[in-house]
Amino acid sequence: MSTNSPHPSPNLFFETANAYQRSAALKAAIDLELFTAIGTAGATAQEAALKCGAAERGVRILCDHLTIGGFLTKQDGRYTLTPDSATFLDQKSPAYLGGTLQFLQSPTIMAGFEHLTQAVRTGGTALLGAGTVEDAHPVWEDFARAMMPMMMMPAQFMA
Repeated sequence: MSTNSPHPSPNLFFETANAYQRSAALKAAIDLELFTAIGTAGATAQEAALKCGAAERGVRILCDHLTIGGFLTKQDGRYTLTPDSATFLDQKSPAYLGGTLQFLQSPTIMAGFEHLTQAVRTGGTALLGAGTVEDAHPVWEDFARAMMPMMMMPAQFMA
């Protein structure tokens, strides 16, 4: 990500250093089924909180974060889905991708990044054995289940 600025900027550093916050917020929203709760009609924080079974304050803070991140829009206290969020994050959409986080942010996959410095130093994985590339590692069954929705549209197109 280049700014083409003649002056050095710490923006890329801070955006990258804080990227885990965006991932965690997205995962929380998917776990709460927040995008589905907001749906096509939109919702206030109170309405979404009731549908999600969560605290209004927490939902409002999460929704504001997701608005800043480009996943939601907000007008007069009402949140609505962006076209991308409606397509890929509302469980009612045939193109729903939220389930892919079950694999992408699974403990097994995340563990491979917890000791990345060590893995780079040794030129391998910091996980036991061969890590996720070990023969018949169960993570790949999780991968197949989690990624199936992502392949639905291409499969339908090819059929």
